[in-house]
Amino acid sequence: MRRAPSLVGVFLVTASVSAQPPDANAVLRGAGVAVPRGGAEAAFDAGLTGPSPVPPGAFGLLIVGMGPVGSEARVRSAYAFGVLAGRSARQVPAGELMGAGIALLQMIVSDNRDSRMAGCRVAGHVFAAPIDGGPPPPRPAGLAEAIVLQLNQPRADEQAAAMEALGLLGEIAVVPRLTDAYQRARAGNDRRLAGAALEALTRIGDASSQPLVEALVDDTWGDRRDDTGLVVAFARERFLKDGSVSRLHAAASDRRLGPRARAYLLELGAPIP
Repeated sequence: MRRAPSLVGVFLVTASVSAQPPDANAVLRGAGVAVPRGGAEAAFDAGLTGPSPVPPGAFGLLIVGMGPVGSEARVRSAYAFGVLAGRSARQVPAGELMGAGIALLQMIVSDNRDSRMAGCRVAGHVFAAPIDGGPPPPRPAGLAEAIVLQLNQPRADEQAAAMEALGLLGEIAVVPRLTDAYQRARAGNDRRLAGAALEALTRIGDASSQPLVEALVDDTWGDRRDDTGLVVAFARERFLKDGSVSRLHAAASDRRLGPRARAYLLELGAPIP
């Protein structure tokens, strides 16, 4: 069987000499995605997905945009790739997926904060452990290790992006570190970072995290109607199956909380209203 030519070098070299990076939002629109205000990143945050199959050439254009073409273009292209690829990137051809993985790895280790965050978040999404228990997509060597290093960044938003990715990847080796981060963030009343750590621990699903979740049953910390409150409901339903799924159902149609609630319902295998 003839081996398919590698697309990695072609895409990244092309990006380095291209006068103008591709318009990531235009690529999404051309694929039939109704891009919201805020562009590709907003589409990614809203959980939008592309058609199946994705129009020919769309992935290639976005991988070009994820090369060294300027930080803003890289970020938009990465988020647009995440939208079209979907979780676990089931419909992305192997060569293009590896090319995207290398581009994302380069973003994660770059000097630009927005590129690092986008690289982490999109890498976690497209290389995520599949919900149905199938094999994860192959990823470039060193990708998970590069994301783990982002936990050392001083800014909480970068740490949260790394936690999001590590939870999606199912990196069980970081459970002790995530547990410590959760406890420190709770002690410091940092709801966002504590929620990010708890979300990652819930997705990884290691039994050692269950006592943390059991402690939330009589704790009002998770009662607030916000992103972190949804994380608590997700964790309780995943580990305890105590009916907290009703909170996710109630939030599924909410304009702001809906994307997160629907993503959690999908992961739990629960019906989405």
